[in-house]
Amino acid sequence: MAIYKVLKRTIDDMIVIMNSHLTMFFFLFNLLTISSFSSSQPSYKDHCSSIIIESTPKDLIIHNSFPLGDQYSGYFTGGDTIINNENSFNNKYSSFYLRHIKMHETINSDLFKIESTVSFRTTPNTVYYHVSNFSYGNKPSSRSQHRFKTSFVTFKLEGFWSKSSGKVCMVGTGIGYSQTGDSLNLDAVFKLNNVFHSSNITSLISGSLESLSSEKGDEKDHYFEPISIMMFPKANYSYSLDSKEAENEFSFESDVSEKKGLSLNPYPSSFCSFPLSRAIRRLRLEYTHECNSSKNCTPIISDQLPYMLSLRGAECSQENKHRMKVMMVFSNKSDYWIEKGFNPKTTLVGEGWWDEKKNSLCVVACHFIGIMKSSLNGIRLGDCSVRLRLKFPSVWSIKNTNSIVGQIWSNKSANDPNYFKMITFRNFEDDRVGYRASKYEYSQLERVKKSCPTHKVVKDKGRTRFPDVYSYDMRFDMSVRDRESNIRVASGSSAPLSVGDQVYDDPLTISNSTSETPMVMFNNGSLFNISYKITIFSNSTLYNRNSVFNLSSYRVKISAEGIYDARTGTLCMIGCRDLNSKAGTPLAGSVDCEILLKFQFPSLDAINGSYNIKGSIESMRKKSDLLYFKSLELSSYAIYSETAITAVWRMDMEIIMVLISTTLACVFVGLQLYHVKKHTNVLPFISVFMMSILTLGHMMPLVLNFEALLPQNYNSKNFVFGYVGWLEVNEIAVRIITMIAFLLQFRLLQLTWSSRKTTESQNGLWIAERKASYVIFPLYAAGLLTSFLLKLKNDGFQHDSSWENMKSYGGLVLDGFLVPQVILNLFSNMNENVLSCSFYFGTTFVRLLPHAYDLYRTRNYARLGDGSYFYANPNADFYSTTSDIVIPLGGILFAIIIYLQQRFGAQCVLPHRFKGSKVYEKVPVVTESEAEI
Repeated sequence: MAIYKVLKRTIDDMIVIMNSHLTMFFFLFNLLTISSFSSSQPSYKDHCSSIIIESTPKDLIIHNSFPLGDQYSGYFTGGDTIINNENSFNNKYSSFYLRHIKMHETINSDLFKIESTVSFRTTPNTVYYHVSNFSYGNKPSSRSQHRFKTSFVTFKLEGFWSKSSGKVCMVGTGIGYSQTGDSLNLDAVFKLNNVFHSSNITSLISGSLESLSSEKGDEKDHYFEPISIMMFPKANYSYSLDSKEAENEFSFESDVSEKKGLSLNPYPSSFCSFPLSRAIRRLRLEYTHECNSSKNCTPIISDQLPYMLSLRGAECSQENKHRMKVMMVFSNKSDYWIEKGFNPKTTLVGEGWWDEKKNSLCVVACHFIGIMKSSLNGIRLGDCSVRLRLKFPSVWSIKNTNSIVGQIWSNKSANDPNYFKMITFRNFEDDRVGYRASKYEYSQLERVKKSCPTHKVVKDKGRTRFPDVYSYDMRFDMSVRDRESNIRVASGSSAPLSVGDQVYDDPLTISNSTSETPMVMFNNGSLFNISYKITIFSNSTLYNRNSVFNLSSYRVKISAEGIYDARTGTLCMIGCRDLNSKAGTPLAGSVDCEILLKFQFPSLDAINGSYNIKGSIESMRKKSDLLYFKSLELSSYAIYSETAITAVWRMDMEIIMVLISTTLACVFVGLQLYHVKKHTNVLPFISVFMMSILTLGHMMPLVLNFEALLPQNYNSKNFVFGYVGWLEVNEIAVRIITMIAFLLQFRLLQLTWSSRKTTESQNGLWIAERKASYVIFPLYAAGLLTSFLLKLKNDGFQHDSSWENMKSYGGLVLDGFLVPQVILNLFSNMNENVLSCSFYFGTTFVRLLPHAYDLYRTRNYARLGDGSYFYANPNADFYSTTSDIVIPLGGILFAIIIYLQQRFGAQCVLPHRFKGSKVYEKVPVVTESEAEI
């Protein structure tokens, strides 16, 4: 689910980027189109002179002196005829932009001429289809009519601003579309109020854009509904809400005993920078147990309790680093991932300041009042009774491991209709804030000692090592199974939060603690106090009363603390899980701390493949308790850092061994080709079956790994040890050398096949080959059956795939590649040096070297996943202590038999009574062209 959120966030960012490009495209397009109508601007005198009298402008253009700057943005509603404003249906307002603002002085010192463009933007462009019914004869039918609405409309405007009254009035032209898609010239008047050079929290700028066409008659296609707009002030903002009375409201009785928070450095400007600005946009709200509905429990108008608070739109003061403007946006659980416009009913606007004495952010927030259904003209800020305090805890505990915590409350009395109960909030656990506590305080260690007795260490000759408490090896992902049914019900991750009282800065280092208390260690430094953060994600949507997810959502967060024994690799902790109400609403301080967690880490010295972290999560409550849940078993395949480093070195060595072995195979096949070139008469006596086996042995790696020869998509790699570029280069080199070996072997097979002429002696060799096959096929079939049975026995009847078993047996056949030649020699009674010594002894050495290496590897390296093996892969042959001894002895035996057969005759290895007398003639001559290599 975490991956889903990251993916969704990435997609949302991409959509924002695409929409911004679309916005710019339509803006430029509309602006160019508007320029063609500039000669027919509406009359300012007819529509604005009653508001601001017209004055003669001067030539001088004044830069950056307009209170809204060169460009500014705000929110709007209305204009449904010309713009697709879906937000108007859910009481949210879309954005508009004032751009390219130019200002001229006039002969009247109070009046200034203004030129600007105003752009209204909503969702991406959409074509709507309206279906209407009609009759054709006696059969009802229907047809669709296109109705066009654009998501972007721009007007080019000119007019005047009165500095004393704060009013703006401009007229201009824009481009719209009729319902059939025809371009329309839209004349409009644009009005603004409260545009002053100074502003405060109550100074909202409101206004409207109204059509100058008639709603009836010939101009009705050019008419559009009024657009109501609102903007927050920008110039010379005056902070006025941080009075002495307001500051006193942020002093709690608990401040005396409450731990002091972390200082914010540099000052509140950090709230306007990443990553803190992102973290304060995702603050989870928690309510008291009495809050089952939104009545008296939330400061906004809502049918349900908001799930998240977002502090955004923050504007940090440049003159006073301790002050900032804050927009508090409340959202429900269903849409807290997506920002959908501006809704004054769920938004508060306030002023904040950083209290250096308490190291906390204090905010006084105001409601929007005078909200009308279809207009923003009467909206204003008032009722500044909401208070917010945010801080960064300097000390963490099992019940609070968040980087940001805070409270929201009302300064009204409980009898006031606008009063609400205090709300607490905290940041989401997966948000990186940039500020972390400097100390962790333990509270459950006595319970841990009672529930987890210390194991006695058995003294032995060798010293068993377990992961270092400060290492990355203490982090692990896990699979969660129900202990009773053994069904996988969840997955999760766990990571240390602190060791002793020192908090982890990152997965590999410990922060410099400001505490004077040393880290708690006892028993000669072998036992460590440790805390963890554990997250479990459910794999099922089914509700189960006795599930750990019974009073939570799809995710359970557990904070745990306990003792890690570095002598035995055992970790035992008491944990607390967050609880929600049945409706899924987070409750303040609602946790279940009756959870026992146990983990067993494998030894660093394990080489038998047992690198599984085992563990359990158990409820310490009675089964009749509502918070009881069934026990869970945890498992995780661990690859320690030390093991990974050693494995990378082993993989490097294996790649080198593969390169050497494949190169030697090419050399030995080349020597055999040279041998048959000098002795062309021996070609017909080479076993075609043996040549086919060797050729297939070189071909299969090329077929199965052909993508290694092509450009790789490195993003698809999923190596546990990370991607190493030169490793890919070596893999390609191995494939190329393997291809050379395959081509040489195939050439030798071709020469052997073509040398079998249709003379009587060569016909006899084909007969001998056929007789040999009658022995070889049953022998290989019996071997295949035996290998399957041995695999089942050795693996404890675990059902490996048939393909894996076939690959292993194929490797065994290659190890005994000389068997077909030995049998053919017996049936043909051959007495020639058919194979060169370098070929059959050298190839035997190449085939048997992996088994010798496997004996060494088994005793010196841990068994890891098959993907980490480049040489002597267990899936490509039989590898065990017995196989690594028996198979090399068998291969050497066959090489010795070939040597004896070529030295003393093929049947010299048989008892005297089984020896035959028929000897095939030598092949007199093979033409040079036929034997050409």
